[in-house]
Amino acid sequence: MAAPVLASDRLRVVVLPDLGGRVWEVTDQLSGRQLLWHHPRLRPAPVAFGAGYDDNFLGGWDELFPNDVPEELGGEAFPDHGEAWADRWEWEVVPGEAAAIRLTLATRISAVRLVRTLRLAPGSDALEVSVELTNGPAALPMLHKQHLAVALEPGSRIDLPAARVEIGDFGTPRSGSAGDRFAWPGTGGADFSAPAPRGIAELLFADDLASGWCACTGPDGVGIGLCFDRATYPSVWTFASWGGWRGLDVAVLEPCTGVGLSVAEGQADGRHRSLAPGETLRTALSAVVYRGLRRVTGISGHGIDCVVEGEQR
Repeated sequence: MAAPVLASDRLRVVVLPDLGGRVWEVTDQLSGRQLLWHHPRLRPAPVAFGAGYDDNFLGGWDELFPNDVPEELGGEAFPDHGEAWADRWEWEVVPGEAAAIRLTLATRISAVRLVRTLRLAPGSDALEVSVELTNGPAALPMLHKQHLAVALEPGSRIDLPAARVEIGDFGTPRSGSAGDRFAWPGTGGADFSAPAPRGIAELLFADDLASGWCACTGPDGVGIGLCFDRATYPSVWTFASWGGWRGLDVAVLEPCTGVGLSVAEGQADGRHRSLAPGETLRTALSAVVYRGLRRVTGISGHGIDCVVEGEQR
């Protein structure tokens, strides 16, 4: 299985094109920490197209398109979590650049061309990611979602900007129930940014974001965050299992083009969007590694200019 590596003086990144084009490892060269979560009971191996996502949730950082739950969109039935995460992406080194690769997928069902370009710059703590989606001949209701998994440990925390949050219909949240809404970070005396008791698993949808970022920080102060354009990703979904889902300790950071598990239902209430025939959606984001912070209060910029602000440990 191909596993191209991008490396700089600050970061080392491993990519698995045959497994949904996912970023498999992001290693901080200074601390030696590998930041992405891997399922402790699964090993990287090809996954059949159309397989169930949860039973094959390897970890790392993949993209979900054009749906989350299995459903019919534009007259076609789409598999669990879409058609990009389990397929084989083509890849090539970007000519003339020190550390950059381009991944491409022509989707089987929707006839959309997905392009993901990854770049590392010397002296930068950020992995730069450019995203391009070009639709085929028919309008397509859809979501596009980043899906970055991070290990949770005692003392880990998840940070978001000021936002409006809705509890999703999955898992066992520490407070409230599906459909409840609150201002980040908490409701009912519960702080959703802080560690939860064992046995908790919670899915949250945050929108009305004050700015475009999200982050997860380990108890040692080393963490990873995403900085993105709110015009493309107006919401952040988070899933956090403190042993409550299959005994796993994992958080998933999920900037998304819309809100809600069903794209079809979201179309009806204006919470999910469509791609027009032939439309191209382009955006850029950064995954940035940081050190020595207790909590993150902001992430701004892109690539080598990405800046993380927060409280020191």
